[in-house]
Amino acid sequence: MQKRATIKDVAREAQVSIKTVSNVINNSGSMRPQTRMRVEKAIEDLGYSINMSARMLKTGESRLLGVATFDFTQPFPAAFVNAVVKAARPRQYGVVIDTYDSNGDGLSTILKEIPQLGADGWIFLVDRPVHPKNLLNQNYPIVLAGDYLSYGMADNVMMPNVAAVKSVVGRLLDEGLNRIGLIGAPDGVDRQLLFKAKEGGRPMRTRGYVEAFDERGKRIDWRIVVSGSKWISSDGERAVSSMLANAHVPEAIICLNDALAFGAMHECQRRGLKIPEDVQIIGFDNVDEGRYTNPALTTIDPGTTDFAQRAVDMLIERIEGYNGPVRSQVTDFQLIERASTWLEPQHVS
Repeated sequence: MQKRATIKDVAREAQVSIKTVSNVINNSGSMRPQTRMRVEKAIEDLGYSINMSARMLKTGESRLLGVATFDFTQPFPAAFVNAVVKAARPRQYGVVIDTYDSNGDGLSTILKEIPQLGADGWIFLVDRPVHPKNLLNQNYPIVLAGDYLSYGMADNVMMPNVAAVKSVVGRLLDEGLNRIGLIGAPDGVDRQLLFKAKEGGRPMRTRGYVEAFDERGKRIDWRIVVSGSKWISSDGERAVSSMLANAHVPEAIICLNDALAFGAMHECQRRGLKIPEDVQIIGFDNVDEGRYTNPALTTIDPGTTDFAQRAVDMLIERIEGYNGPVRSQVTDFQLIERASTWLEPQHVS
C-alpha cells in the first residue's frame, strides 16, 4: 500500500518550510504567488490530504461543521445542506451531515452519536419544536435553523413565514382573485391559535394567508384550505383531490412548500386542468427542481442561501470564541415568478 503523503513531504517537494505549507492549507500568512502555486502543485502531485485525527489531537479542532437535519424525503433539506457547504468552504471549514427520521422522535434520536462525528459545532435543522428544550444545552456550539424558536438557549435563524405568504396572497387578491386555496395548513385550522403562534411553518405561513384576507375585508373559502401533515408531494396530491371533492377549482393554490406544489401540479394535470390557465400554483422554498417542472413553478424564495450563510457565520463565530448574547435572525424573501402563474408585472415607483 502506498505511503500517505505528509506535510513534510509537501514541504520537501515544494522546497519550502512546513510553516509555509501550513499557511497555504489554512489560507493564512503572506507569500509570493509563485510560492503558493508551487505548494498547491506539490499538494496535488503528492495527493496530500489533511489528517483530521492528528489535527484534532494537536489543536482540539477539526475545522468541521455539523448539520443535523430531518431526512431527505423533502427537497429542502438537501438544498439547505448544499448551501451550508458552499457557505462553509470559503471559511476553510468542511461539513459532516447526520439525519434523523422525520417520522420518528426527531432530533433527540441522534444526539448521542453526534459527538462521535468530530465537528466543532452543529447546525440543527428542525422540523418540529425542540422538546425538551434542554436538548439545546450541549457542550458544543449550536445554531438552530428552521421554523422553531430556541428560547434563548442557542443562536437561531428563521424564515419570514408570515410576511412572505401574506405578501404573495395579498398580491393575488389585489389582482382580483378571490378563490385562493391553501395546501399545508394545520389540521383543523383554528384562527385563535394561528394568531397566538410564534413558531412553526404550518401555523405561521397559514397566518400570513389569513392576514392577507383580513386586511382586505375578504372572506376565506375554508373548503379550499387543506392540511398536509408531512409536506411531501403525495400530500399535495391528496389535498387537490380533497379540494375538488368539496368545491370548484380555485383560481390559485398556495402550497406551503415546493414538495406540496409538485404533488398538487401533478394531480391537477392528471385531472385535465391546465396550469396556469385553469389554476395558478405557487410554492415555497425555491428548490432547484421547481425550475424543471412543466410548467416551471412560481415559488417564494425565503432566502435559502442567506439562511444557510447566517447559520454558518453565527456558528463559526461561536466556535472561534464569540461568547455574547444569543442571537435570533430572520431572512428576507422574494417571489420567483415562473410559468405556473399569470401574475401582473409589479411596478416600482
